[in-house]
Amino acid sequence: MIGSIIFAVLSMIFCIVFCVFRSQKATFYSLTLKTLASLCFIFSGIIALKLNGFSTIGILILVGLICGLAGDIILDLKVMYPEKNDALFLSGTASFAVGHVFYFVATLLINLESNQASVAWAIPVALLLAVLMTLVILFSSKKMGMDFGKVKWAVIGYSIILTFMFFYSVFVAIYNPIFWIFAAGMLVFLFSDLILSMQYFGGKDQKIFIYINHIAYYLAQIMFALFMLFGL
Repeated sequence: MIGSIIFAVLSMIFCIVFCVFRSQKATFYSLTLKTLASLCFIFSGIIALKLNGFSTIGILILVGLICGLAGDIILDLKVMYPEKNDALFLSGTASFAVGHVFYFVATLLINLESNQASVAWAIPVALLLAVLMTLVILFSSKKMGMDFGKVKWAVIGYSIILTFMFFYSVFVAIYNPIFWIFAAGMLVFLFSDLILSMQYFGGKDQKIFIYINHIAYYLAQIMFALFMLFGL
């Protein structure tokens, strides 16, 4: 157990050190620090998976974490190579979206194990709320001066997936209280991406946004890894 917690702490430490360098300039050195931070939350998950047994649910969450690592690297390359901005953004977003699909399958299996009857209403209600929240985000973004440009539909699609996962995780947690760790992670993940949208599409380039975005994001992934330790 202690090993999983140690790697979770190291992930946050590398995240903060990365933010210090990344707030100055995006370089391969800062990318290395970011990769180390991501590897640490993956190692945290691997140790938790080993301790609790290699369950299907645990493996699915671990794959989701690995997709996060890929998305981390790609999105930082986006900053380093602005001429490939749209292509790298789409690739990074796709990686995170695939990760959320794995998270969804994991939550679905948990829901089926704890309360099968909840699946029938949780999915459509979560999807409806996700669409409504995405519309709110879109209308709010216009008032905040954000322009999604050519990647607008990708942003909309990803927003629906992410907000759906948040609401669905909350519904799962109602029937399985230990899952509140994962649901809280999804909330922080959503907050992180909202901040990231302000950076990418709203011209919010202040250093504080770099810290808030990355600390929230890594905290979310650490919560997922720790859920594997305490919740499976």
